[in-house]
Amino acid sequence: MTKLRVAVIGAGHLGKIHARLLKTQSNVDLVAVADPSPAAQRQVLDQIETQAVSDYRKLIGNIDAAIVATPTRMHFEIAYELLSEKIHTLIEKPLTDSVSDAQELVHLADRNGCVIQVGHVEQFNPAIQAALDVVGQPKFIQASRMSGYTFRSTDIGVVHDLMIHDIDLVNSMFPGDVLETRATGMSMFGHHEDIAQARIQFTCGGVANLTSSRCSFTSERSFQIFGTKGFASVDLGASKVTFVQVPTWIQNRKYDLLDTTPEQQAFIRDELFTRILPKSEIEIPKTNAILSEQRDWIEAIENNASPKVTVEQGRQAVAIAQTVIDSITAHRWSAADAQSTGPFGVIPGAAPASSNSVLPFPTGKKSKRSKAA
Repeated sequence: MTKLRVAVIGAGHLGKIHARLLKTQSNVDLVAVADPSPAAQRQVLDQIETQAVSDYRKLIGNIDAAIVATPTRMHFEIAYELLSEKIHTLIEKPLTDSVSDAQELVHLADRNGCVIQVGHVEQFNPAIQAALDVVGQPKFIQASRMSGYTFRSTDIGVVHDLMIHDIDLVNSMFPGDVLETRATGMSMFGHHEDIAQARIQFTCGGVANLTSSRCSFTSERSFQIFGTKGFASVDLGASKVTFVQVPTWIQNRKYDLLDTTPEQQAFIRDELFTRILPKSEIEIPKTNAILSEQRDWIEAIENNASPKVTVEQGRQAVAIAQTVIDSITAHRWSAADAQSTGPFGVIPGAAPASSNSVLPFPTGKKSKRSKAA
């Protein structure tokens, strides 16, 4: 059997994970990992049995497919060149940071018959499917995705960095288009929003409240779904689903619980989540979602089929994310100060940092960061 010749472009945190997982797949030949940083190349050579190159363009002609795991700002340029050469791609989320660029990649992939998988890896989390199996059609979703400040993905804000996962999930669960987006966000350290909260309403009537932060005290990946048949709370990190299914006598309003005796009300209070609305838990066997994502992409290439997360789905997530960012940018924090808008307008009239400021951490020469692949 001829193996699929694959390269990984970008040797950062995710790039090295992708490379290691590709090495475990018998139908794949990991040709090389490309990154312009000599230090990153040395890490690849030390940790992964493959070659490392500085320029991904040197690999064109020797690969059938590539995984793009570079900073987001480089996604479009690299993907455009790969797709122009009819090279199948898996592009880490978000597809791009521009709706127009995302749309251009949709057209190019279609024109050249290329398979693009977009790295919305939560689509491969079995806890999500387990929750959907018990709640019926989702109507209201509440999601929180929090982390500390890791200094990764600083070329984009938290909407493209973290919230995009939940944007993609709710978009796949609610039919129809986005009707209205209202959002607020704040920048703490970088040049983009680091905290964001959005309320997104779809034309089908579904509503999602999404909260993301990369300046949080604790890490959290939770997803709550209120559906036509019940409610489920998903701990995405622990792969655990807690759910309640609403019995038909409540759905049909056959009995009025307010028209009950004090004794009956006491029973209901005591037994609400044991006898009335019994709460259950599902422990989901842990799987490697990135490995599942890779396998789905490779199978789609081999069978000339669509992957689970198509380039069009990735484009839609970028478009919805842009409505969130636009709303954050337009939000006005003070009626008295017209300048206090957007993620930097929370403290109106704040003075710029002084060179004489006393900083609570050691100062010195700025560390050299590798250029994008």
